[in-house]
Amino acid sequence: MMMKQQFRAAALICLCFTVASSFVTFDHGQRITSHLGATEEEVDLCIIGGGISGLSAAITAASTKRNASITLLESSSNIGGRVRSDYTSDGYILDRGFAVFIEEYPMSQVLLDYNALGLRQFLPGARVKLCNDAKLAAVSDPLRRRRDIWKAVSSPVGSFNDKLRLAPLFYTVVTKSIEELFDMDEVDTLSCLRGYGFSEEFIQSFFAPFLEGIYLTPLDKQSSRMFHFVFKMFTLGSASLPKGGMQTVANQLGDKARSLGVDICCDASVCSIQQKDGKFAVDINKASGTAKRRAKSVVMATNERVANQLLSSFIETTTAPPLTQRTVACLYYAFPSPDPLLEPILILNGEGSTKRNARNHPINNVCFPSVVQSSYAPNGHELCSVSVLEKALSEYNGDYEALDIDVRKQLASWFPEHASNILDTSIWVQKEIYVIEDAQPIHFNEENCANVNGGRDCTIFRGEQLPDGMYVCGDYMATSTLNGALESGVNAGNAAAKHLNK
Repeated sequence: MMMKQQFRAAALICLCFTVASSFVTFDHGQRITSHLGATEEEVDLCIIGGGISGLSAAITAASTKRNASITLLESSSNIGGRVRSDYTSDGYILDRGFAVFIEEYPMSQVLLDYNALGLRQFLPGARVKLCNDAKLAAVSDPLRRRRDIWKAVSSPVGSFNDKLRLAPLFYTVVTKSIEELFDMDEVDTLSCLRGYGFSEEFIQSFFAPFLEGIYLTPLDKQSSRMFHFVFKMFTLGSASLPKGGMQTVANQLGDKARSLGVDICCDASVCSIQQKDGKFAVDINKASGTAKRRAKSVVMATNERVANQLLSSFIETTTAPPLTQRTVACLYYAFPSPDPLLEPILILNGEGSTKRNARNHPINNVCFPSVVQSSYAPNGHELCSVSVLEKALSEYNGDYEALDIDVRKQLASWFPEHASNILDTSIWVQKEIYVIEDAQPIHFNEENCANVNGGRDCTIFRGEQLPDGMYVCGDYMATSTLNGALESGVNAGNAAAKHLNK
């Protein structure tokens, strides 16, 4: 997954969870009843946050404690957190930041129905734009597509020795379990790749754009454990896109939670939590007024900053900055068929760091989602996704018009036969620019960073013990992946259910 899982708290002083008294319409016709009353209501469990972690916590608790009354509160108009999609009136699906669904994630396999998601897979490998090469070079995976073995050997990306040195890397990730990979000594990923003997050219032309597109930070700020983990996921499984966009993942979790009796309430605000008479009093703001919930147990499934704010009544919250969050931008372009590249494959900027993170050369990776999954664009039209990382984005200082111009110029140089159309804003129409400032927590070289397989103790927040019955979850409590978000939610859901059994 980026993997791009993406939302930002609208306010740090007051986390808004407004809940309409009537129906809230979801994308693709899904509807959810929200009925927060003005009076105080008592429930067994209140989950604050309707992202992936909160939803998985709700499912787990409701499955374990069948007759429990569970309310999930979400601040925005829809569930999903950073795993969200927008649906345009003219038929395009725009994931809020380019993301792929990594099928091999263990917790995804447990909690999700892959057939119902309607997944369509990327080809293994990538296309790479190299310096001084007009054509996009192919990087193939002969382990998953044996017919591509000659392509893999003859590819100009990496030397013959680099390709030989892939063997011990593949052997490591295939033969070791996930637990064993996380038990290995941890270094930064750049040092790890150099330890395997890969050349600097191969590292910068393939590994850097590939891994930076996943973890949104340079290789020397990435964990070798996270590298081995995600490389194992890509080696053993596929990356894909759901038929209805990444929102479908959140919607399926939401449907499952509701089928287990969870009351999901959107569009509103939790302003404070207090403990009274052994229970938690949750104050909720909404457009029509205020509401309250008294709960035996609470799960905080917000991001770390909001959790720190709302937990200030229970622990000595620190003024130290939270985990560093990585920013990424995603630009979408719609245009008439055909695509410049008809393969369902990711395209990487392998021109080197100076031409991947600088003004005039901002692109990290390019994808045509409509080639992978035709539902992303209406018939006769296509969709292009362009990812720009934080370092390159900072060069523009909010001048997104200039960013758009430079992205088009760079795309035109990559696809010269389509250059005139790409540069014509009436043919290649910009649909949206998403700038996600809290896209992903850092997972290396910071205290309590998001690199813990299995997740941290959900009863402890920033080293402080929480009151009995209160739990925290989120990808920052496990690994900065979709799998980590799910895993952390399951941990909190199990803990809450156990507490309710006391």
